[in-house]
Amino acid sequence: MFKILIVEDDVQMNQALKLFFTKNGYQVFQAKNCREAGQMIDRQPDIIVADIGLPDGSGTGWYQVLCSAKKIPTIFLTAKDEEEDILAGYEAGCEEYVTKPISPKILLKKVEVILKRNTDSGDMLHYKDLKIDYGKKRAWVGEKEIKLTPKEWKLLELLSRNKGRIITKDLLLSKIWDIDGDFAQEHVVTVSINRLRKKIGKGTGVVYIKNIFGLGYTFGE
Repeated sequence: MFKILIVEDDVQMNQALKLFFTKNGYQVFQAKNCREAGQMIDRQPDIIVADIGLPDGSGTGWYQVLCSAKKIPTIFLTAKDEEEDILAGYEAGCEEYVTKPISPKILLKKVEVILKRNTDSGDMLHYKDLKIDYGKKRAWVGEKEIKLTPKEWKLLELLSRNKGRIITKDLLLSKIWDIDGDFAQEHVVTVSINRLRKKIGKGTGVVYIKNIFGLGYTFGE
């Protein structure tokens, strides 16, 4: 589940956007000013939708301070559509600039495009409720981090990086255990896959790793 931070001082619009994004499967954090937005950064949102004109300062100014420590993709909202305002938004580091009044459906599509662009880099994968950070060798289901053994991590990485492809047991034995396959060794793969499947699917009802009878395993659809 992606996390989105909405920074908007118009309470009615803030709440409307929260309801809309929640309905579309997002976890939503809310802030009405720069101070509250700064406090919400600890929640580690995947994307920010922020009004430029905030009661206690400029949204672009607050965002530039934020980006000095951590880059989070952001869409700026504003009633201003002058060229200099738009350029100022992009120079501050935003991914998109949307003038009001806004269409929630169009905003959602822009959010989806930006998230896809930022998470399909090879270092991160978001798939259903599962989030994988390959660089840090960490994985989460929803908000809960999964504790994996070194072998389980290697299994998850190999399978998820080859999403939709069939990976044979022999290949898993060769890549992860560095041994040739036989019936006894294949049992090791089966046991390890089952443990990993339970960990990443617990409480979600989602089967991330599927058994392809007589061939091996595949991750995702």
